[in-house]
Amino acid sequence: MECIHVNKFLFVIFSIMVVLSGCGSSDPKSGSETPELLEVSINVPEEIAVDNEVALEAIVSQGKENVEDADEVKFEIRKVGEEDSEMITASHEGKGVYVIKKTFGEGGKYMVTAHVTARSMHNMPSEQITVEDPAAAEDENAHDAKEETEHEHSEDGENHSHGENSGGHDHHSDVTIEFNDGSDFKVNEKAVLSANINSDNQPLTKATVRFEVWFENEHNHEYVTAVEGSNGIYTSEKTFSKAGTYHIKVHVEKGEIHDHQENKIEVK
Repeated sequence: MECIHVNKFLFVIFSIMVVLSGCGSSDPKSGSETPELLEVSINVPEEIAVDNEVALEAIVSQGKENVEDADEVKFEIRKVGEEDSEMITASHEGKGVYVIKKTFGEGGKYMVTAHVTARSMHNMPSEQITVEDPAAAEDENAHDAKEETEHEHSEDGENHSHGENSGGHDHHSDVTIEFNDGSDFKVNEKAVLSANINSDNQPLTKATVRFEVWFENEHNHEYVTAVEGSNGIYTSEKTFSKAGTYHIKVHVEKGEIHDHQENKIEVK
């Protein structure tokens, strides 16, 4: 009889140990792990031209894993300065890439926002892009050439001349353009092109400013859109691929204002 009681006691002790062992073996991290953040990067072509179809991509990942099961990926496209926007649903291309095809009907600056919902998280990065209008650029070059010719004829008629403008400022209808050529420009290093623009002695705001860049006597001209800062200062980043003399023409447009100023810089 005493033996039976001892066996029952040992069985109870053994059962308690089994239960405690099971509880202790559970993963303490299972309820406390924080999921890794949803990462989204926007990939756009370096050059976008009017009336040309381009692909805009959102690359979605979580940690080291590509996200192939996003609930929703949409691109919102809005032209800078306008309130209306367009929302386009992206298609899944694999390897975490979601794509839309878009044709821009007019040039200018656009804000592209990728709205991504996946795994109970949401991310919506934005990227500003510039859509170039080659036809408008050609018209602008023709207009500038005409202005230059008329200006030269006017100088000949008045029998006076001015020295070459390699910095400083140029006056056209109360607009003053001061290009900052004091920077040390080096090959393959990111440089900042900067211009201080005033109208009637006040900073000119909300203007469209572009830097036209070309190397010495080459015919290939690049147009770089500037971003407006404070006090009428407009800047843009540019990397020069080779050393030598570059021409920088600052173009300013706002309403009836259409002005430009040409400068030269040395890249070492």
